[in-house]
Amino acid sequence: MSSQIIVPRPRSIDRSKVSYVRLHSPSIRDVPTPQNLNRGQVNYSDTNEPEPTVLEKNVHSPVTAGTVNFPPFEVTPELEKKSNQRIAQYPDDQKRSAVLPLLHEVQHRFGFISPESIEWVAQKLDIAPIKVVEVVTFYPGFRQKAPGKLHFRVCRTLSCAMGGSYELMAKLCEITGIDRSSSDAHTDPISVSPCGNYSVEYAECLASCGTAPVCLVNDDFHEGVTAEKAPDLIAKYNG
Repeated sequence: MSSQIIVPRPRSIDRSKVSYVRLHSPSIRDVPTPQNLNRGQVNYSDTNEPEPTVLEKNVHSPVTAGTVNFPPFEVTPELEKKSNQRIAQYPDDQKRSAVLPLLHEVQHRFGFISPESIEWVAQKLDIAPIKVVEVVTFYPGFRQKAPGKLHFRVCRTLSCAMGGSYELMAKLCEITGIDRSSSDAHTDPISVSPCGNYSVEYAECLASCGTAPVCLVNDDFHEGVTAEKAPDLIAKYNG
């Protein structure tokens, strides 16, 4: 038994009855007439301004109230003698390794690392100033502006944070009148009191998680310092 599929024949189209729709109608836009440029009224920026130095770009040493507690940087005979002793501990072709000891000497004597001291260290070690800047900006222990006479470094790593280090920081600021609203953990972590006697900053892990919260007052280590103990801690140094 066979089957046959019938395919309908296409119908012819009467094109006279077909209407077309214009999909894209042309639009006329008003093009403004170009105006003549009056070059006499053009202000040109001064391109002769000197490029900022490496120190100006990377080192920030704003003047703080704590500046009164430290002498301005100067190369004293004592500093020269001590730095030469430090450099002599390294081979002549590796004296750049003394960059850390020299920076510690500077900060110990003058309170912080200034652009002038960075240039001096670079000259002593025959290296570019940017090499010293790299060290200063890498290690959070180096300060780029004058702290207070008493500098508090409060640990905020997990154990200390859970133990109350944030409450301790708030209490220290309350007692000393320090405003930390404009502090920046990376570029400007230190906040100084208006009187210049106190300053604070957060530290990352002071390696005593079992006695949290902990803090440093200058170079003195203190354990188990809760917010309630902050007044006694300050009084201990002011007494």
